[in-house]
Amino acid sequence: MNTNGQKATISVFGSKPEDALSVPEIPIGARNNCQAGKWTIGDEEYGSKVSMTIIKFSKFFGDLGQTKNTLWGQIWFVAESGELPHGVVMVTYIKNRSLNDFNRLVVSIQARGVEPAEGIFVPEFIKHSGQKPDENGVIKPINYYSLKWDWIERDNWDIVEQAAAVLSDPHSLSRMIDLEGTRDMVCLDNLPPSEIATLMATRVSSSSEMPELPPGS
Repeated sequence: MNTNGQKATISVFGSKPEDALSVPEIPIGARNNCQAGKWTIGDEEYGSKVSMTIIKFSKFFGDLGQTKNTLWGQIWFVAESGELPHGVVMVTYIKNRSLNDFNRLVVSIQARGVEPAEGIFVPEFIKHSGQKPDENGVIKPINYYSLKWDWIERDNWDIVEQAAAVLSDPHSLSRMIDLEGTRDMVCLDNLPPSEIATLMATRVSSSSEMPELPPGS
C-alpha cells in the first residue's frame, strides 16, 4: 500500500508524449481494402473516410499479398480525420489506379510551386465494375474500389511540426521501415530509369520462368 496516498504507477510500454506523434516499433499497416472500400488494420474495419498528413513516400516493385510484380507506392502517414487512430504514424500501399491518381495529384500541386506534404491529402474510395474468372475459370462480374485523391490547404500546422520532429529524429526514422510489407519488394528510390526498367524486366522474367508447383504444395 502506498503510504503517501498516491496512485501506484507502472511503465511497460510507455505512452505517447503530449503534442508529439507516436512511431510504433512494429509498423501499423492500414490497408485500403479494394474489395470492401474500407480502411482496415488486420481484421478490424475503420470506415471509408480519412484525411491524412503524408510524411514519407517511396516507390517499390514486387509482390504484396496476392498481387505480383507490381509497382507500389508506400505511404507513411498520420490520420487527421476519420476512424483510423490519430496521432500515430501508419503505413499503407497503393497501386494501379490509386497510385496513378495519387501521382497526378502530386504533380499538379508541385506545378503550382507548392510542396504537397504541406497540405492535407483526402483519399476517397471509388467503386468500379469489371470481370474476373472464378476458381473454375468462369468469367463473372465483380466490383472493386480504387482511391481517388484530393488535397486541401491546412489551417492547423501542429501535425506538420510534429512530423518534422519525427523526420529529424534518427531513432524514429529507424522505425519507419516495414520489413514485413516489403519483404518481396525492391525499393526504387534514387535509381535511374534505365536501372528500374532492367530490374522490373528481370523480376518479371524470373517469375514467369519459375516451374508451377503441383496442387497442395
